Amino acid sequence: MKKAVLVVLCLCLSASWARAVYVIILRNGNRIVAQEKYQVKGANAVFRNKVGTLMSVPLEQIDVAKTERINGMKLGDAVALEWVDEVRPTPVPTPTPSVATLGKIRSGLATPEADAARPTPTPGITFHDRPYPDRQVELAFTEGLERSHLYLYRMSEGTRPRYFFIEVQVGGQAEVLKALDAIATVYHLLAQTAADRAPERVEIQMLNESGKEAGLFRLSTDDAAELALKKITAQEFFVKHVIF
Repeated sequence: MKKAVLVVLCLCLSASWARAVYVIILRNGNRIVAQEKYQVKGANAVFRNKVGTLMSVPLEQIDVAKTERINGMKLGDAVALEWVDEVRPTPVPTPTPSVATLGKIRSGLATPEADAARPTPTPGITFHDRPYPDRQVELAFTEGLERSHLYLYRMSEGTRPRYFFIEVQVGGQAEVLKALDAIATVYHLLAQTAADRAPERVEIQMLNESGKEAGLFRLSTDDAAELALKKITAQEFFVKHVIF
């Protein structure tokens, strides 16, 4: 019964984030997010990337088997995507300029980069080599992030056994806010539909494209409800809950 509830939750998320994407896996391990499956033109694969730019790569560089397997996964499949756990640079705890501008909403939270003091990282909120024990919960957050077109992330157990950790690599302020909205929405739905399986807290570490820290968060179900129910904007939510 509990598993069925989470399956229904994932179906709800599919309806909420309906725009399709196609992930191309290259033989060197890199991946490209396209709007739809590539077309073969001679020796090249031609496609539009996620922002609509026409691109091509040599067919011989594509790992066709992995590409087809990942894009052919069923919604209820609990197998993790293979490119999620790719190696990332060691994060340095300092905000990016684009994220720091969010601090203008509340005086003193953040200052221009040239004047900013280096923040002290919150101990323990980082990726751990301990998987979260409930794979269906992990699947729900995976679905939420990917339906929001966020594909660079890792998940694990948090600083406590009932804490769920998510590391998300973001490309600027817009993706920070989008990630917070996606995570809060999933967390709120879990709390409403499967309260006994919802994590006690969700811990989030945002990294920018160079691996520098762009924000730390530790959210409760009440915190998530604020954003999921639109009682607060994503920018206000960031300012209220960011730890740095």
